[in-house]
Amino acid sequence: MGWFSRNDAHEKEVLNLLATAGRLNQENERIKGEIADFQDLVRHQDQDLLLLLGAAQSFRPGMSPPELAAVLLDLCFRPLDLASFYVALVDWRADELRFALYHEGGRTRNHPSRRLSSQPGLTGRAISGGVPLYVRTPEEAVEYGAILTEAEKGSGLIPSSWYGVPFGDRAKPKGLVSFQSFHRDAFSESRRRVMDALVAIFALACP
Repeated sequence: MGWFSRNDAHEKEVLNLLATAGRLNQENERIKGEIADFQDLVRHQDQDLLLLLGAAQSFRPGMSPPELAAVLLDLCFRPLDLASFYVALVDWRADELRFALYHEGGRTRNHPSRRLSSQPGLTGRAISGGVPLYVRTPEEAVEYGAILTEAEKGSGLIPSSWYGVPFGDRAKPKGLVSFQSFHRDAFSESRRRVMDALVAIFALACP
């Protein structure tokens, strides 16, 4: 009888040790996951900081809007994984929206100007509001009055996410910077804050 009792006790002890080992392994995996998430967060923050420092160092007094826009494109296109990018400028007296730079389909294009009042599109909507506008899906873009470019109509390659940041006076902005991605809801809140900061730096240099 004593032998069986000792055997049962030993078996329970082994089972308890296995259960404890299982819990410790789960906890270890959880901690490893948290460390990996933290490392990823720090890496992204370092990349964002370098991006902003690069903008502050690259924009020079006396550069024209197209030159500044080209610098901003080079700085952010790959790091932000963009599909399209443009800088629009407003001539309020002429009621005209013109483009200092328009990059889509893998290259910079000559994009025609248009009347702001009759063809506002997403750009005009954000400019008239004076605050950034985030459109997460193509369906939302249609609801907000998006205007497709000829390249988009011809290729069918239409960005899914659109983020436009006006710059200048809120009541009458000088223009807008647009960041676009082929992915739906591509820009997190933290990513949009980086874009806001990039445009704020751009605006300080833009005449």
